[in-house]
Amino acid sequence: MKVSRAVLAVAAIGAGAVIATAPTAPANPYLPEPTEDSAEFAIADGYIVKQTGCTPELSPAFESVVWDPPGFTPEGGTGMIIDANPALGGAFAVRWAGDHWDVEYQFC
Repeated sequence: MKVSRAVLAVAAIGAGAVIATAPTAPANPYLPEPTEDSAEFAIADGYIVKQTGCTPELSPAFESVVWDPPGFTPEGGTGMIIDANPALGGAFAVRWAGDHWDVEYQFC
């Protein structure tokens, strides 16, 4: 089967347009970097371990983070961890330490 150069050129231009208009990928929250997503991932990840140690008879179910004013900054911040169980969760402070998030859980 012979394909003309014109058909190949149109296909290449069309593919380029699809690639050029693709949305950019969001930041990866698993990588330690000074972003809100990365901070919240670090807070949630450590929370499960901390809360399990504090209340071994209850299973933590992380829901969200509520930031204290002025909210998240690339340097860190403070706030509350919201758990599905209102008896769990609690205050935290998080600080960017240059290459990782240093999280202090202020409960237990």
